[in-house]
Amino acid sequence: MPYQPGDYVYPADLPRPFLCRVVRAEELAIGAGTAQMLRLEPLEGPWPVGTTLVRLDEHVLPARPRILWRAAPRRRLLAPPRRMRLVLGADAA
Repeated sequence: MPYQPGDYVYPADLPRPFLCRVVRAEELAIGAGTAQMLRLEPLEGPWPVGTTLVRLDEHVLPARPRILWRAAPRRRLLAPPRRMRLVLGADAA
């Protein structure tokens, strides 16, 4: 599968899946075939910001959009919504 910059993948050689974005994909001629050298930006995991991982295309798994959607963290409200009370007339003071 040819990868393009912006695609999401999981490196297959790590102990657990860490989501990465393809930053650069280069075609390489290997024997009678071709391969891609991928430069990956980790979006999660133990690496500091700015880290670039390098893998051949055969050592990554594509991240499918449906899987990404399911794995997205659910956002929580920082505080529960407060109930407001409407006060009319003399009680407003």
